[in-house]
Amino acid sequence: NIDEIMLLHSNPDTAFEYIHNKVINIDASPQNDIMGLSLRFYFCQSAKNDWVIHVDDDMEFTTDTLSELIVEFDKNTNRIVGRFGRDLLGSSSSGMFNGYNSANTHKETEVILTKFMIMQRQMCSSFFEYEHLIWDDVILHNGEGPLWNGEDIFMSLVANRIYSSSSSTAHNHPPYNNYHQQSTKFNNYAMDWLDVWNAPDYLKDYDAGKLDISGGFSGYTIWDWKWWQSLLRRNRHYSYRGFLWNHAKTRLMQMELEEEQEEEMWR
Repeated sequence: NIDEIMLLHSNPDTAFEYIHNKVINIDASPQNDIMGLSLRFYFCQSAKNDWVIHVDDDMEFTTDTLSELIVEFDKNTNRIVGRFGRDLLGSSSSGMFNGYNSANTHKETEVILTKFMIMQRQMCSSFFEYEHLIWDDVILHNGEGPLWNGEDIFMSLVANRIYSSSSSTAHNHPPYNNYHQQSTKFNNYAMDWLDVWNAPDYLKDYDAGKLDISGGFSGYTIWDWKWWQSLLRRNRHYSYRGFLWNHAKTRLMQMELEEEQEEEMWR
């Protein structure tokens, strides 16, 4: 049963007021200027329920899909569950897009996209506890697209770090070693069979995907310069996501190792 819906209006030009007793309309445009795509995790902290479902404004789905998502998450809440999952390609293939792969994954996966996903509310605060690891050199100085593009990747990596550490502590295993050993198998869960689809293009205030972060090819032909422009935008987007993924994962693992070494010193 959904008893609270928070609508974040980050663009004042397209903001509207949706009147419903379950809906909270939030003017997020001031925060959008300084937080970008991470603002969803900022406002997530003020949700009244322990579980929070994130949905992009161009996603559509059935009530059965929503129920199935919640039922699956209830089996294990120490993970992020969603429709769209991603895994980083191995080192042998990492030359293309820094290892980023846009193919949907099935079941256990490393990253869940924010398009349609469910997570614990408390994990939203963890995003900001760790964001300093990549904020300056990755996000500010090498960012591609809107501010904090790749927030879904970072959130999933942080969740992997925290949940694997909690699991290792419960079983008396060193946190870093557990995170490192689990690097090829993660708790995050992609339900790629769920009935979720993109809203019709006519609902957008632009055409042919020209403002889509990852590029859009609808309405273009291969000999059209706009097609090539869109391809270049998509390639830059994928490469940056791979860049962020690799740096964030490495620094989270380094941080875990340093914490464990410090604990060893005080034992």
